[in-house]
Amino acid sequence: MRKILSLDGGGVRGLSTLIILRYIMEQLDEERGFHLEPWQEFDLIGGTSTGGLLAIMLGRLRMSIDECEDAYLQLSRRIFTPARKDVDVAGRVYDFLKANGKFDAKPLEEIVKHLLIERGLSEDELLLDKDEDSCKVFVCAVSGGNDSTVRIRTYKTRDHDPLLRHCKIWEAARATSAASRLFEPIKIGPRGQEFVDGALRHNNPIQIVDLESDELFRGEDRFIISIGTGSAPGSAVTGNLLELMQTLKKIVTDSEEKNQLFQAKNIDAVRTGRMYRFNVFHGLADVGLHEHEFTNLIADHTDAYLRMPDTRMQVMRCVATMKEAGQRLDYIGGEDLDIHLEKLRLGDVGAEICMHCQTGEFFQAAKSVC
Repeated sequence: MRKILSLDGGGVRGLSTLIILRYIMEQLDEERGFHLEPWQEFDLIGGTSTGGLLAIMLGRLRMSIDECEDAYLQLSRRIFTPARKDVDVAGRVYDFLKANGKFDAKPLEEIVKHLLIERGLSEDELLLDKDEDSCKVFVCAVSGGNDSTVRIRTYKTRDHDPLLRHCKIWEAARATSAASRLFEPIKIGPRGQEFVDGALRHNNPIQIVDLESDELFRGEDRFIISIGTGSAPGSAVTGNLLELMQTLKKIVTDSEEKNQLFQAKNIDAVRTGRMYRFNVFHGLADVGLHEHEFTNLIADHTDAYLRMPDTRMQVMRCVATMKEAGQRLDYIGGEDLDIHLEKLRLGDVGAEICMHCQTGEFFQAAKSVC
């Protein structure tokens, strides 16, 4: 069974996504007896805006959830810095009237590039992942030229994909998070095509994720987890136009509407435990998309949501299905992909934990011991 992860946008409230995902993975660890990270567990991770950033970090960069949270909190603190100083009254009035980008995108670009260098990659590393066995990742953006939804991928498909051999990791991160009136659009590729935040069309990317995964894994059983960033509208994110406030409210409302419509159309998947949606319904309305100083409130409300009996029951059912489906590529513990693939090539690894050390280290499959 193919495991798919769909991540909503939501500014700093993406912290809620990570808290929920960590809880699910921890419960799965308890059931299995060993630890795996999302890039080892999921076949495909798709996201929009905040969710797109997380998808890149968790899937393409193979970061642990802890590493991702640390980087994400740093991102939140640095990127939501006004592009103009408070004393620049004339400039701020101009931004209000023209709805120009309020935040400087440079810190986002710099932090993503720093993450790449930390992992021994070039700061201009392509989003394309040459390893076909890697967790597949795509992010949603919107074409600035015709308002159409664009999927920026780490993998090849049969679709016309002019960005595949040109888009850098940091450019994909910028494209999926270039929220209108928050950041300036970004131009990518030799033709200078312009892209803005995919949240304006698919803040909840579940429909795109479903379509993409069906095309990738046609005929195979699929299991989908969708994680939101709060269903209630947050406070105003800029001092710009009232239109922006209404747009952002519509984005968040549409996210839950899309979830309800998707579940209604896929009632069999929901009924049989092949599709789960996790989303904090109360409390996050107090946190604007840019208000990084309220991460404590995000954590408090998400923790309360996860303590609810209904949520815990849903998580346990979700985890049971994940365990029953097995591990992607038969991982038996948290290990590097290259090492794992070499073990598979040699044919000396099994899908069980060693009977003696219980660590999931390299062992002879025939004897089931180290």
